[in-house]
Amino acid sequence: MKKFILVLVCLVGCQTDRVSNQAKESAARYWQNGAYPGKSFDVQVTQAEKAEDGKLRVKGIVDGETRVGLYNPETETFSEGYYSLAHERSKHIAELEQELKYWKDKSEAADKEIYKLKLQLSMQEKK
Repeated sequence: MKKFILVLVCLVGCQTDRVSNQAKESAARYWQNGAYPGKSFDVQVTQAEKAEDGKLRVKGIVDGETRVGLYNPETETFSEGYYSLAHERSKHIAELEQELKYWKDKSEAADKEIYKLKLQLSMQEKK
């Protein structure tokens, strides 16, 4: 009887580890390919713990920001559920503002260079 219980405990522990690893792999695939394709360079899945309804809550760090989602072992699917994109929008807006500033500076530098060249051309034409 003791051997049976020991084997059962070992099987349950291995089963839990397998499901936990599946949850972590599914979360990593989701964050790398589905949610942020081509933008997530650093994905670290930190933990998978039991949550409500037999699901696992998976926590990870995607490009320095913490993400949390749920993995359903029955359907083998991962979802972040409802996720407010306000932070992502503000981050994108900030990136666009930086890009706009860069292109304005580049345009102004090009305008100055064109002005200098026009002056040089007019000086050459006067000679």
